[in-house]
Amino acid sequence: MLDYDLEAAHYDETRGGLPRASAAAEAVHGLVGGLADGGTLLDVACGTGLVSAQLAARGLRVLGVDASAGMARVAAGRVGVVLGDARRLPVRDGAVEAVTTIWLLHLLDDARPVIAEAARVLRRGGVFVTTVDKRAAHGPGGRPDPADRAEAVVAEAARHGLRESGEATFTGHGQGGAGPDPVFRLLAFHRA
Repeated sequence: MLDYDLEAAHYDETRGGLPRASAAAEAVHGLVGGLADGGTLLDVACGTGLVSAQLAARGLRVLGVDASAGMARVAAGRVGVVLGDARRLPVRDGAVEAVTTIWLLHLLDDARPVIAEAARVLRRGGVFVTTVDKRAAHGPGGRPDPADRAEAVVAEAARHGLRESGEATFTGHGQGGAGPDPVFRLLAFHRA
């Protein structure tokens, strides 16, 4: 596992930078649209805040959360950010209009606590957007049963009152190495 505190200074340049962040933000924005009453989008595991800043540039009020102090320091130059664990978010119940977990679930052994937290902090009518099936974007390898498998994410979201409501894809510009750029998949879920 990467040491994200050390990786923070070089993360963006090794992960597709602004083109990748813009593509991700555009896809997320298409799934969350404008948030009602100036609501807040909570970007969980926001990393350096590059995607968060691109979402803010599209008119959304964004608050980033990251467990890495190094990542949060970089993100703080772009958006509001707080330190926090995705499994125990520092946000009250029903406080936000949208939650995103972009490139997080595939890193976990168990995504269920993160999905439960997303549901907990969402207001009624709110939307949760997450990347799924990251291994498919990068080809074979990785965990034999990744935590971001779409079927597992959909089932766990349903357990917490979140219903699948949309899907999008975007290109991970600059992440393909010598091969083609990967295409990432997003799923959206609404809280009834």
